[in-house]
Amino acid sequence: MAEVVAREVRFNVLRMGAGSPAIVCVHGLAIDNHSSFYLTLAPALARQASVVLYDLRGHGLSEQPERGYTIDDMAADLYAIIDALQLRDQPVVVLGHSLGGYIALRFAASYPGRAAGLILIESPSGLADIGEQMAACLTLSGEARIRKIEELFTHWLTKHVSRGTEVPADDARVDDARAMYGHVQRHRQRRRNPLIETSTRLMENTQFVADMSGASALDDAAIASIDCPVLALYGADSDRRDDAERLARLLPRCELQLIPGCAHGVLFNATQKVRASILEWLPRIRG
Repeated sequence: MAEVVAREVRFNVLRMGAGSPAIVCVHGLAIDNHSSFYLTLAPALARQASVVLYDLRGHGLSEQPERGYTIDDMAADLYAIIDALQLRDQPVVVLGHSLGGYIALRFAASYPGRAAGLILIESPSGLADIGEQMAACLTLSGEARIRKIEELFTHWLTKHVSRGTEVPADDARVDDARAMYGHVQRHRQRRRNPLIETSTRLMENTQFVADMSGASALDDAAIASIDCPVLALYGADSDRRDDAERLARLLPRCELQLIPGCAHGVLFNATQKVRASILEWLPRIRG
């Protein structure tokens, strides 16, 4: 583990592997941190390239400042972290999961030519619905807010609260949040989960919800301006299927793969397939 200061914020960073390209991984928001990659993709990818994992501002072990949680802020953080790690002189592939994929898209659109490639796993192509859901949290407090957070991010939470209990893959094939919520409830009383505690502080003590509620979507022209190779991986049954097809239509160099039998939890329920697809795609960046 290492600490990197970028844009006056201390970020928790883990570097693995060596070589080119450098794959910088951006996790999802609120109940997530870089361990979602460490437990799934990073060890295998690090045998083929250098891999950078970091906790977004306010998440995991990174500093939690009061402000700076817009998508533009987080894209600027990514740019500054790449600079701080002295990666400007080599190809950088940004791998984003869920809302981390939207940060990757914003990064590529805001800093043309900086990304040698993007890997998007279940990324939204816009944020209007997420902003509305985040705003709903503002009217809640205490246990009610915790329950709302769980509903919004329950798939990732389940993996951590269950602490090693195997979650049936079939659960992801029906409405992820609803199907897994009961599993979360059965395990959440074992101990107060640190992911919940961190996300609760993020919601209550920072501008995160307000910044996310005001987030604007990337328009068609901005998405079409991203001319680097893109690998887009989505569950065939995902509620993000429309986003996947929009990105495939607008991005000039996008390869879309729809993974059968999976919904939004494709990273966890089809890890081997996701890993194999990325490793097969990477040589195009090296070339």
